[in-house]
Amino acid sequence: MGESQVSEVSSVAESGVGSVNDNEADRRPAVLRKTTEATRTDSGTYSNNGGRGPLPPSGTTATSTQTSDTAETAPAANTTPVTTEDSWSYSQNYSLPVWTYLHSYLCPFWADKQGFRSHRRTYGIAFFPYVFCHYAMYCCYSLDDNMQLQPELPHVDLPPRDAVRRMANFKAENPFLKVWLVVRGPDSVFLKLLANANNEIVTFQNNAIAWMKANDYDAIRVWWINAPDALNLSMALLYNETNDVFMPLNYTFGFVFPYGYYERAAYNTSKLAHRRAYHTIVLYHDYPRRITNRTMATTYTIRELRVYSQKVNETDRPTFCHMYPFVALTYKIDPVQCENASVNRGYKPYRIHPLGHGPPGPLTKTAGILSLPEACDMIDSSWNQTAIFADQTNFFPNYHFACKGEDVIAFTDGTDVFENLVALDQEFEEEVFGVMNPEYDDFPGVCSPPVGDNTNYPTMRNSFQLMLHG
Repeated sequence: MGESQVSEVSSVAESGVGSVNDNEADRRPAVLRKTTEATRTDSGTYSNNGGRGPLPPSGTTATSTQTSDTAETAPAANTTPVTTEDSWSYSQNYSLPVWTYLHSYLCPFWADKQGFRSHRRTYGIAFFPYVFCHYAMYCCYSLDDNMQLQPELPHVDLPPRDAVRRMANFKAENPFLKVWLVVRGPDSVFLKLLANANNEIVTFQNNAIAWMKANDYDAIRVWWINAPDALNLSMALLYNETNDVFMPLNYTFGFVFPYGYYERAAYNTSKLAHRRAYHTIVLYHDYPRRITNRTMATTYTIRELRVYSQKVNETDRPTFCHMYPFVALTYKIDPVQCENASVNRGYKPYRIHPLGHGPPGPLTKTAGILSLPEACDMIDSSWNQTAIFADQTNFFPNYHFACKGEDVIAFTDGTDVFENLVALDQEFEEEVFGVMNPEYDDFPGVCSPPVGDNTNYPTMRNSFQLMLHG
């Protein structure tokens, strides 16, 4: 993540809720009231309110269209809402029994992304979308050589302990929320912890418990980015022993891993299964990835889950949470390929060989990826656009493909996300899903179809529907 750079946050509400905008305030309850509209329609087809409806015949492509249900609430496509960073609010009716569903949702907050501005709105802790979450992760603190938890510095304007407190305060607004602290640190510190020459594990456990008690947090998740594969047994021992101490106190301990690490160095966590230590291992994919022979969207990681669902044993299944980077991916291609995609309806865009990554956006500042607002600022009627639908085996997950000359943008809209996760749920019975980069979702609510639906956080909202209808 790099060093945290935290910008000024509005002090409108200590709990993280801005002032009410009449057009925004009732959107969440309206979505929640539609708890029976997005259901399975037959053995191979799913529908989603506000989306495209049932999928077309398997293996086909189609142009995305806007349904009448979405049109009822969306402003005109050419109208950009004029808003300020404190002109929106999350309103939630927790009396609804929708939270009893088995599926859960994880939302990370990266402190170094604090202060992102897009279309006159700010991404920050004060506007974190806690109402969508069962679990929220605050990143990051660091572990020092004395096994103490220290805030990562420098923070600008907002002291890190204030940000931590605001995250915990969200639990007063969302009584079903559990808040986790993500802890990083130098390789040398984690190696010292695992070596345990001077009882470092007990010192760490005591310090972590004291910190969680003082700050009203529920869990610690260690993110050791460069963890050596050869130490997976030592990490399993740390995992089990720390949870033996944490769980009687209603805390949990776990790890944040890239998919590749766990594929190479998986370990058995079944010791804790009888105590229902759910969701203690978080798996994620880094993007952009190396150029392959296809122009793919990030939802292709869903197919890779076949590897990770073949766990050491079935009791490992509940411990996993899967975070997907639902950002837009950009590529450079041969312009002739874009022309072929526009004139040949049978053309398969995902078979185009990319020549490189596209340029970085002003927010993402990373070649190969764009935030959804950046993507919708670029895509207009001059782009060739195709919606890719899943085939019978869901081998090619739903996504959107847009090209213009040598430029390609591959992205998933909210309906794509919902349908892909439903398929994943049906196939693998996974329970916990998250968005790796919520700051790259359309948090301002400025994107019209096909990228967004003119509402805040369309990717997160549609993922959230999986819990409502699952």
